[in-house]
Amino acid sequence: MDYKADTTLNEKDSLQDMLNLEKNLVKVYSTAMTEGASQGFRTLIKEHWNDTVEDQAKVFFMMTDHGYAEVTSAPQTTLSEEKNKFLKIKSQLS
Repeated sequence: MDYKADTTLNEKDSLQDMLNLEKNLVKVYSTAMTEGASQGFRTLIKEHWNDTVEDQAKVFFMMTDHGYAEVTSAPQTTLSEEKNKFLKIKSQLS
């Protein structure tokens, strides 16, 4: 079977793909930091993690600038409720 798919990504799809890649890299580097035993290795991975976090933010903000992602503010009551949940959990762990 001779099958060839002509697939092209538009700008939005390309940026979404890049965003997903950066988010996955953040997860991989996070795992590597917690699994690494050598301080040199952990330092190197942390530098890569920081760079990747910055790249992820750049792609996300590019998407918002082009109208491909929408950011809405949560109501203050929701923010307060979530903050209280985390403070409760934090106090239980102490």
